[in-house]
Amino acid sequence: MATQELLIRPGTRRTRVLRTGAGDFRRPPGRPRPVTAPGVAAAAACGPKRMSGGLQLVLVGVLTFVACLGLAAVNGLSSTGSQPVPTGVATVQAQAGETLPELAHRVAPNSPVDEVVDRIVTLNNLGDRTLHAGQPLQVPA
Repeated sequence: MATQELLIRPGTRRTRVLRTGAGDFRRPPGRPRPVTAPGVAAAAACGPKRMSGGLQLVLVGVLTFVACLGLAAVNGLSSTGSQPVPTGVATVQAQAGETLPELAHRVAPNSPVDEVVDRIVTLNNLGDRTLHAGQPLQVPA
């Protein structure tokens, strides 16, 4: 610990000199002085407390599991209203400006649109997947 001593040299005026011991460094500015008086509690560390590596890994695993369960529940809710593509066939005419997904939704509203579109393309041998107004198409019914 640094101490102040009064150093008197012959023929000079009195000066105060800060003497330091071996390995004793000066305190950087802004760093609080350590309190070593008896009966005085030391200052508490003000930084955030860190979790151990194992606890942190377990917490990440639990949160990942909960997120996967949530995604599975959302996926299960969205697919419960879907029905398979109908196996029967009917003939309809395409309306002006209608696309294949719109037609698929119109003829089989409770079935997955992509699967119905694939079935319409297969039934009608459509290569370019474009529709023309009044074009007769075989669709699942």
